[in-house]
Amino acid sequence: MRSRLILSVAVLLAAASLLPAYAASAQEIPPDAPAPAIPAIPWQLTAFPGVTTGIEPGRYTVHFLPDETVNIRADCNWVSGFWSGANGVLDVTVTMTTVAECPVGSLEEPFVQGLDEATSYAFADGMTLIITGPAGEMRFTPAMPAMAWGTTPVRLPDAAAPEAG
Repeated sequence: MRSRLILSVAVLLAAASLLPAYAASAQEIPPDAPAPAIPAIPWQLTAFPGVTTGIEPGRYTVHFLPDETVNIRADCNWVSGFWSGANGVLDVTVTMTTVAECPVGSLEEPFVQGLDEATSYAFADGMTLIITGPAGEMRFTPAMPAMAWGTTPVRLPDAAAPEAG
């Protein structure tokens, strides 16, 4: 009986500790508040101006890194450059790209151009990143790292293991 009482008290204390965090997250953000920083996670494109069909997850991603470099997957090409951003203002400068020929209908060129010409960013619906420029709004959601970079973790051979021969 005593262990049940201790368990009940522990559960109540744990639940009570969550109340301030829930109350703080439920507060409204003033409309004139500056946009928060862009989290350094891979973002996948979910909406592009003029595109009404589905965008394949992971084909178009952007990763804003803390050292102010940016890595972009644009369909069949990889793009890199620099970025700066604060308080909703965004500047992306594309400096290098691979030159693979993407399939007909690819958004590769307009996607890269849209990022290169980006002027602002905002967040909506929790974790939707909206990047805006002359072409309109591009929308992104967090991407799984393997999806963003098109890789699957690979186990490398142990250097200390004897070679089979």
